[in-house]
Amino acid sequence: MRHFKKLKKSFLDDLSSYVNTYKSLHGSEHNAVVEDAYSAIEEFYEESRAFNAAGGFSTGAAKSVVMRESVPMAPQQTQEIPIVLPEKQPTFQQNLFAIIDSRGVKDSAVYKKADIDRRLFAKIRADIDYHPSKSTAVKLCLALGLDIAQTERLLETAGYCLSLSDTADLVVRYCIEHGTFKIMEVNEALDYFGEAVL
Repeated sequence: MRHFKKLKKSFLDDLSSYVNTYKSLHGSEHNAVVEDAYSAIEEFYEESRAFNAAGGFSTGAAKSVVMRESVPMAPQQTQEIPIVLPEKQPTFQQNLFAIIDSRGVKDSAVYKKADIDRRLFAKIRADIDYHPSKSTAVKLCLALGLDIAQTERLLETAGYCLSLSDTADLVVRYCIEHGTFKIMEVNEALDYFGEAVL
């Protein structure tokens, strides 16, 4: 494991507590969902066994069910309802550069702070439909110092989110919530948990 030696032990301890809290919360929620599903299945089988033991459908009842199901229904008059499609939302690229331009920040300042190659950044600038990797999208959010709500909105336009059950995402979320936007420091926090760096 690499050690960047930038973050204080108190920061890493607090981060560990944050990650462990969310992981245990989601673990217990998952277990509760699984237990509910198993008990529902078990209840269904118990009812089925009791029903079959009681003789199930009588032949006449079964016939009447079949008869009712086989009677063709009269065609209903259907009224055509117009389908309204939602308007296409701005792309990741459009949202990203709207933020950059509104802040009057130079492109060079953003890609240097995000630790992104100039050619890649130029590619994003030139292509309205450019789809970045999650790592690139997160680094751009950090470089712009976006808060957690802004980060989630921008990531969503690229089809990503910061999951509350994924360790790497929890680390990034914690760093943003605590104003740690330097890529090197976020990478140290990720490395501390054995996660891939950005």
